[in-house]
Parts: sequence; C-alpha cells; structure tokens
Amino acid sequence: MLPRGRGYDAQSVRIAIVTDYYYPHLGGITEHVHGQATELTRRGHEVTVVTGNVVRPPGIVDGEIHPEDGVPFEIVRVGAALPGYGNASQTYHVVDPLLRRKLRKIFQERKIDVVHVHSPYSPILPMLGVLAAPKTAVTVGTFHSVFPRTLGFDLAAPILRRVISRLDGKIVVSEACIGSLAPYLPYEYTVIPNGIDDRHFSPEADPIPELRDGKLNILFLGRFDPRNGLDTMIGAFTEVRRRVGPEVRLIVVGDGPLRSRYQRLVPSDIANDVHWAGRVNWNRPRYYATADIHCTPCQRASFGMVLLEAMSCGRPVVASRISGFQLLMEHGKQGLLISPAENVERFAESLMYLIERPEERERMGREGRKTAVNEYAWTKVAGQLEDYYLALLEKGPGA
Repeated sequence: MLPRGRGYDAQSVRIAIVTDYYYPHLGGITEHVHGQATELTRRGHEVTVVTGNVVRPPGIVDGEIHPEDGVPFEIVRVGAALPGYGNASQTYHVVDPLLRRKLRKIFQERKIDVVHVHSPYSPILPMLGVLAAPKTAVTVGTFHSVFPRTLGFDLAAPILRRVISRLDGKIVVSEACIGSLAPYLPYEYTVIPNGIDDRHFSPEADPIPELRDGKLNILFLGRFDPRNGLDTMIGAFTEVRRRVGPEVRLIVVGDGPLRSRYQRLVPSDIANDVHWAGRVNWNRPRYYATADIHCTPCQRASFGMVLLEAMSCGRPVVASRISGFQLLMEHGKQGLLISPAENVERFAESLMYLIERPEERERMGREGRKTAVNEYAWTKVAGQLEDYYLALLEKGPGA
C-alpha cells in the first residue's frame, strides 16, 4: 500500500497519460498534458505520455523550439493523429489497426499503476486507453469540454457509458463541464483545474521589440476556430481604431483554415494596424508581455487556458461572460466580462474603458497574476492530482 499524504515520499507511481492532443498540436489539452507530466515527473513519479504521430504538423512561427525535446518524461507515439472537426473546433483522432494491442504492451512493459486518459469519451485512442488498462491499474479520466446536446451524443451515450463506467476516477477541469456531461454520463465528478507554468508565463517575459513602439497593443490569441470569436474581435477593434486612431494595434496570434476569411473582415484603411503573427508555441509569453490588454470573445469554453496564460503574465483580460470563464475570473477584478459573446459594441466599449484607464490595467494585471500563481500554478494542481491518485490506489482498481 502506498503511504498516505501528499508527495508519495516512500514510493513513486508509474503513470501513463493517454491523449489525442500533444505537441506539435497546440491547444489547452496539449498544455495541460505537458504541464501535468512535467510537474509529476519533477515530484518523483515515472510518467509516460502516450499520443499519436501528427501526420501533417501545423506550421509554427517559432517552430525551431520544441517543448517536447529533452523533457524528463517518456513520450511514446502510436498510430497516426488525423485532423478532424467537432464542437466548432479542430480535433485530432489517433488511428491504428493494432492500437489496443500496442496500448496493452505499453502498459504491461512499464508496469503502469495509473492510466490517466484525457477526453475518455473520444474515439479512438482515449476510449481504447480505458479498455486496454491493466486490471492492476486504476484508471482516471479528465473531461475538458463543454458542448451542446446533439443527436449524435444521444445515440452514442449507451456505448460511451460502457466505457466511462470503467473509470475509477472522473475529473473535470471546471464545473462548467458537468452541465454538458450530466445528461449523457451521470456520474460523480471531481474538479481539478488546468494548471499553469507560472515561471514560464511570467510578467518578466521579454516583449517583441518591434511591437513595443509606443502603440497600445490589444492581443487576440487562439486557433482560428469559429467559436473563438475572432470575427467579433476584429469588429470591436475596428470600432476602437476609429475612436483612438493609429495609436492602437491589434496583434493576432494563431492560424487556421479560416485565416483568409478573417483577414478580409479587416477594413483596408486599418489593415496596417492589425499584425498577423501566425501560430506561436513556446514564445507565447513574449506576446502577452507585448500586449497591454488581452481580449477573447470566445463563445464556448470549459476553462479558458488563454485567459489563465494572460493572467499569469500580468495582463488584464476582456472576455466573454461564459461559464468556463466566469469560474476563472471575476468581473472588475482580473478584467472585464462581456455578454453576449458576439456583441461587438460591448467589447469595443470595454476595450475603450481600459485603454483610457492605465491604472485599472495595472491593477487588474496584478490581480490576475496573483490568481494564477495562488490557485492554478502546476505546483499546486499536481498536488491535487497526487492526492486523487493516492485515494484511488488505496481503494484499488474497480473499487
């Protein structure tokens, strides 16, 4: 039996993290997996990340930097990670005709104690990760998404319950997820949030010199998925630019198939005031450091990793008043929350409010940094995971 108490002082745990999403794919689950694996390894556990081979890696501006190179944990890639589309966002699904057999071999050879699967209702790799787990290991699933009720989920729910019921532990990154899950997967869930590397995402990051030229910078960062609201962002910036003049700039960090569509939304007379930075990975803190305000008119999110990154970098946030964001920040404290998410005028007014009040930007930035460090640093979140694993291991698989 493992010793009680945080830290597993007398014994490390062998953990397999199974995920469709890992570098070079960029996104919230990728960041969660990387931070989870890094911090758990630092605490003395043996961690193996099991993921797919991305067939067509996305182009990245700082692509010469690979966060996965030289990590202290093992990365095992199986099958091919093929891109798809679902829940108004880009998705990946790992396919391999021998996937279940390969997973069993990986788990058995490493004598895995904990199989931790991200998005366990997602075919194919996550579901097979649950089904291939050794009988001697406890299985944990983390659910990351909010989604509307659909006919597809209605039809798939009985099959999904057969998989999810085999999990020994069920985690959600925020209470916002439970409302989506409850009609289909009515189980007991524990909230353990996303974490942040507060040393990397820091106010001390070096800004981009050519963009610190005296203009006030508004930052949008995210994939060009429709639900992320870049069209609303461009509309709000257009109004702000009309009022403020050329002393304000919009920096857009991200990319996707809809890039040309979004670029056409920018009026030609202010096109020079919108900087399209492209898809950025490791250097994201530098863009937060370059920004005066971070803005995200996202329409659907369970948590809001870009908000947390901006807050950790000490930047005020203007964001949609959606469930995942309201659980992370408070209106008037770390930034401003706007409803509805598609309201261009309200986003423009809120941006103007902060543009005209530098002291408010400073205050909100300090509050955001404090929240990120005190509540969401990986050093804290990994401790919650350790305690959760220990409780399950003491009960035993299937308890």
